[in-house]
Amino acid sequence: MTNQEIQDQIVEEFSGFTDWMDKYAYLIELGKELTGFKEEFRLKENLIKGCQSQVWLHAELKDGNIIFYADSDAILTKGLIALLLRAFSGFSP
Repeated sequence: MTNQEIQDQIVEEFSGFTDWMDKYAYLIELGKELTGFKEEFRLKENLIKGCQSQVWLHAELKDGNIIFYADSDAILTKGLIALLLRAFSGFSP
């Protein structure tokens, strides 16, 4: 699946919600499902500056593709991160 196809899929998923609370609930669900962030990545240099919540981002180049790992201490932010990882992780730079 291409990056654009994944983004289109995300847009389609959210267009099915008519109520903002349903969208928030979906984001919270995505945040709860986000896994794979190792404690060794929870470093000061991986902390995103300027966020109200704490957000850590770590990237690695594997087989020519960038793999992103991220986590947050805020569940809604964690859901947004899950969407970003889904759309951008695993693709070539």
